[in-house]
Amino acid sequence: MAVSAFPSTLSILAQRLRRPMQVAGVGLVLAGSPGLVMAAASTDGKTADAGLTLDNIEINADREVETGDGPVKGYVAKRTTTGTKTDTPINEIPQTISVITRDEMDQRGVQDFNSAVAYTPGIRAIDYAGGQGAPDIFLRGFRAFNLFGIYQDGLRTGFNQYDTNFETFGLERIDVVKGPASVLYGQMAPGGVVNMTSKRPQDEPIHHIEYQVGSYGRQQYGIDLNDRLTDDGSLTGRIVMLRRDSGTQVSHSPDDRTYIAPSITWKPTDSDSLTVLASYNKTVTGGSEQSFPAIGTVKSSPYGHINSDTNLGWLGSYYHVETTSIGSIYEHEFDNGWKFQQNLRYMHSVVGFLSSGPDVVLNDDGRTQDIGLQYRPKSSNTFLMDNNIQGSFNTGAIRHTLITGIDYSHYKAEETRRNGDPEDAFNNIDLYDPVHGGAPVWFDTLQRDTDSKMQQVGVYVQDQMKLDRWALTIGGRQDYARDHEEDAVSATSGTQNDHKFTGRIGLAYLFDNGITPYASYSTSFQPNPDTDINNKLFKPTTGKQYEVGVKYQPEGYNASVTLSAFDLTQRNVTTVDPVNTGYSVQTGEVESKGLELEGKASLNENLNVIASYAYTHAQITKDNTYQGNTPRDIPRNTAALWLDYSFRNGPLDGLGIGAGERYIGSSQNQQNTLTTPQYFLTDATVRYDLGKLGLTGTKLSVTATNLFDKHYFEPGFYEDSVFYGNRRNVIATLGYDF
Repeated sequence: MAVSAFPSTLSILAQRLRRPMQVAGVGLVLAGSPGLVMAAASTDGKTADAGLTLDNIEINADREVETGDGPVKGYVAKRTTTGTKTDTPINEIPQTISVITRDEMDQRGVQDFNSAVAYTPGIRAIDYAGGQGAPDIFLRGFRAFNLFGIYQDGLRTGFNQYDTNFETFGLERIDVVKGPASVLYGQMAPGGVVNMTSKRPQDEPIHHIEYQVGSYGRQQYGIDLNDRLTDDGSLTGRIVMLRRDSGTQVSHSPDDRTYIAPSITWKPTDSDSLTVLASYNKTVTGGSEQSFPAIGTVKSSPYGHINSDTNLGWLGSYYHVETTSIGSIYEHEFDNGWKFQQNLRYMHSVVGFLSSGPDVVLNDDGRTQDIGLQYRPKSSNTFLMDNNIQGSFNTGAIRHTLITGIDYSHYKAEETRRNGDPEDAFNNIDLYDPVHGGAPVWFDTLQRDTDSKMQQVGVYVQDQMKLDRWALTIGGRQDYARDHEEDAVSATSGTQNDHKFTGRIGLAYLFDNGITPYASYSTSFQPNPDTDINNKLFKPTTGKQYEVGVKYQPEGYNASVTLSAFDLTQRNVTTVDPVNTGYSVQTGEVESKGLELEGKASLNENLNVIASYAYTHAQITKDNTYQGNTPRDIPRNTAALWLDYSFRNGPLDGLGIGAGERYIGSSQNQQNTLTTPQYFLTDATVRYDLGKLGLTGTKLSVTATNLFDKHYFEPGFYEDSVFYGNRRNVIATLGYDF
């Protein structure tokens, strides 16, 4: 280009630059003073002023904004809707909150709920290899059995442990709120609430397929497809599908699953949004109840050690559950900034359960146990709905975010149970040399024929107030719960009506440097279905917690650290009636005090870190039998560390490696007469982006849990029994994004 032509070229460029530019960036302005002055070289080699002043260049674009129930890039979530039912920064909520993001689950190779929460302090999911039903979890020392405290998309996942199961491939994130949360969610265990967020339609396309092979003959196919269904983006759809055929470490015990979850989001206007979520989940596992005797596992036996693959029941037993659900999330934003939201879901479950298992104690020979059978088919229907309205306003210098709502749940189930035995030649099992066979012999009469109905109505209100750097949260809720049970076999029926007020108050102060100290008090309630000797219904158990802590989000880093201390008490716990030992009285109490530390960081695109520690001192403080004991399955100390690094340059470009170590302290049975030893577990993963070899969009990963195949045990259902922990599991995944 001739030098003489250069100024005219700049003149044309200047005219174009006077127009605002829309490019991928956020808030970027190039400006001179008074403008951007460009210079050109003259023919004599000296710099000549081109005399050109450019207008400001404004580059505007929408940036990816994190929401409290949406995707998170990396391991560190900064917002949540689970803690307050409003989209709120986590550091403003006066309770401990942990979030397991989709990126974390993918990098760690998470395949189930237990592995998803394995590095999260304060929550303990019992490893029950070959077991049945949904995960059995403890939060801050309290068991959340029968799904007390396990939610999905803001609604409870069900009312019975054996009516459903969860598929982590279909989840976007898991939020864990520690401590009583009844103020927003109603009846639940005092330890906290877990909310799983389903994968939903997104604005950006997702086209992912994967194939897995692994231990115990595992084969799994997964599909995740998301795209716009209309040119203007007002209609988006997503479908997540999974099919698995697999064995387990227990012989003749499968782990098969079919999961289909379509969803669609419609945004007819800027103010309205409707997301419809449907799912079908069929799980098939073995029906053997795998409670191993302590002798031959954690205690020595003259016959040696019982193998971990021993099936303790009849090989024809099975457990399968089909759960079909459809629900919606509707939001309408009013012109004044307020918003109405409705979440609802209907679920139908069909359970086929031919259960088998050994008696609680060994026979006199010390190596055999009798086998029992029970056929227990069941069907259930669940309807859940939560309506709320939320908005912000000011009163003087105080900024309020107010939410008020009403939720409703209804559960109806029908179940029969019939007992039986294998035929005489096979009515017991030699634990050290098992021989299985025989056909079931069923008793003529039913053991149970029950109809169950449960419903709850709750009204809640919460105000989040901010004054300068102070953040105050106050909430209250009134619940009405009803439980009705009928048994046609015993010709009995009973109805329990409970009502309870719960609340929370918490205060936080947000320093400029990212440090946020906080303190809170919260309460909970959980219905108690037992009756005393006079057939009088018991009051609900109640929980209360004092918590103090500090949250830290360092400036300039994608990291978060939370340190908390808590004092949690559950009262109105049932205990043995000292006068009428076959009945209960409601004088028990359990306390749990502890300390939790969690740090997560995505320091850059290469390095992700998780570090956690929990100290839980749980004790039965009032009880006519177990006073002073530690509750079942509660280790005093747990800790975990995970490091993941991705190479971005050099000869290792495309390679990612991760490794983690978990420590779980010893725990006891209810009587504290049996202790399962402490253990360390090592996990590891390696992955490679095959796009570096020309296979664009293709990635290969290999994940191992319990890499060194550590034998470990956890207290079982019965006082002298244990569960065998999960043995080494290696899974290779080939994924393709297109």
